[in-house]
Amino acid sequence: MARDPQIPSKDVGSRTEVPGDQTYKANFMNESRTHPVHLQVVNVVVLVLVLWANAAAGSGALSGESIGVVANRHASYFLPANYVFGIWSLIYLGVILFVLYQALPVARASASLAALGWGWAANGALNIVWVVLFSFSMFVPAWLVMIALLMNLIWIHERIGFGTRPHSWIERVCLVGPFGLYLAWISVALISNTSQLVTYVGWNGFGISGPVWSAIMMLVATALSAFMVVHRGNWLFPVVFAWAFVGLASRYAEIPVIANTAYVTSAAGLAVLAGVSVWRWSQGAWSTAGSRP
Repeated sequence: MARDPQIPSKDVGSRTEVPGDQTYKANFMNESRTHPVHLQVVNVVVLVLVLWANAAAGSGALSGESIGVVANRHASYFLPANYVFGIWSLIYLGVILFVLYQALPVARASASLAALGWGWAANGALNIVWVVLFSFSMFVPAWLVMIALLMNLIWIHERIGFGTRPHSWIERVCLVGPFGLYLAWISVALISNTSQLVTYVGWNGFGISGPVWSAIMMLVATALSAFMVVHRGNWLFPVVFAWAFVGLASRYAEIPVIANTAYVTSAAGLAVLAGVSVWRWSQGAWSTAGSRP
C-alpha cells in the first residue's frame, strides 16, 4: 500500500525523521485530513470582515478617531514609532495568501488545514472584537481579548506544527509563515498593550520608572524570542522583536535606557538566531517548518 504523503514517516535511508514524539504522530495519523468546503467559505467571509473592520478603524470611520490616534493618546514607554505598525500590512498579506490557498480545491486534502479547523475563524472574530473595543477606548476588555488572541495563535502555531510537522513549500509560504509572523507580532503587541493599559489606569509600577520597565520588558521579550527559536524553530520571533525594539529606540532616542536596551536586545536576539541557524545547518537539521519528502 502506498504511503499517504500527508503523513510524516520515520527515518528511512537519508531522510530525517520529523522532530516530535510518537504520541504526536499517532494523534496526527488519527486526525481527519479533510478541510471541508463550508469552512473554506467561512474563512473567506471572515477575512473580508477582518479587512473591513481594520480599514474602518484605521481611517477613523469606526469610532470617529483612527486607532493610531487612540493609541498615541495614552502612549507608554513601550509604544514603538508609528512606522513599526506597518508590519500589519505584511501580516494581512500573509493572511490573504492563506485564505486564497485554503480556498483551492487541492487544499481540501491538507492535513495541516484539517488540523487548523476553525482556528482562523476564531482568530478573525477576536481580531474584530479587539479593533472595535480599542477604537472606542475600552482598554481593559480590549486587553483581555488580546490575551485570547494570543492564546488562539499559540494553539494555531502548535496545531499546524511550526517546526515539528513536514510542510510543502506552498504551506510554508501560505500557512506556516503567515501565522508564525502573526504570533510573533501579537506577542510583542501584547506587551505594548499591557504597558499602555497600566499607563492609562495610572499604575505607579512599584516605584520603578516607565523607561526602566520598558527595558525590563525588552529583556523578557528577548528571552522569549530565544526560546521560540531554539525550542520551536520559529525564526521570525527575533526578527519581529528587533523591528519593534528599533522602533522603540526611534521613538525614545532621547532616553538612553530605552534606546540602548533596544539596540542591545535586538542584536542579542538576532545573534541567537544566527547561532542556532549555523548550528542546525551544520547538523543538517534546520528547517523553518520542515519539508515534505
